[in-house]
Amino acid sequence: MRILLLFIVLLFSASAKTATEEFEFQSAGLVGLGHAFYSVTFYDKHTYSIGLGYVPELSDHDDMTLISLKYRYTLSKTYQLDIMDHKIQWRPYSFSVTLLRGEDNDIYKKLPDEIPANYYQPTARRLIFSMQTNFLIKDNVEVYWDWSVLEVGLVNYARNFEFYRDNYRFLGLEGIVSYGVGFRVKL
Repeated sequence: MRILLLFIVLLFSASAKTATEEFEFQSAGLVGLGHAFYSVTFYDKHTYSIGLGYVPELSDHDDMTLISLKYRYTLSKTYQLDIMDHKIQWRPYSFSVTLLRGEDNDIYKKLPDEIPANYYQPTARRLIFSMQTNFLIKDNVEVYWDWSVLEVGLVNYARNFEFYRDNYRFLGLEGIVSYGVGFRVKL
């Protein structure tokens, strides 16, 4: 609860001169089928977001609503790209940490066969580490590609490195990294 209050204070405490507001929508990347964020960005680098998402019912779990708090740091380095006479600004990477909470009583009906023992903890609270590459296609519209990993994925990758290395590509990282796409609109 204290973290939520801190986020709310940060979202609404900036002066209009140093902050911009954004609406963001992301699909996949460990934040569900769809996830909408309201964000405030300070000094064009530090972004605090609060979001709501949805995961549909699948054979191994019920449908779930998601609530999130996110901090994103975007580096200043940008490149200008000219694509079909249209100028696009590319920011190669930004990093974020998201605290995610799923609202569901029965998180997993059945675990997949190929998952190591003790992989999942029976909770819908997760910490997500992400990296994005961003493309500003208009003054107020940005699209991005997102690579994400759960905290339990990192722990299990370290504990079971041989399993991931032997069963997944890219030194086993394919087994823990998810990707998603999204867009942001500055309000």
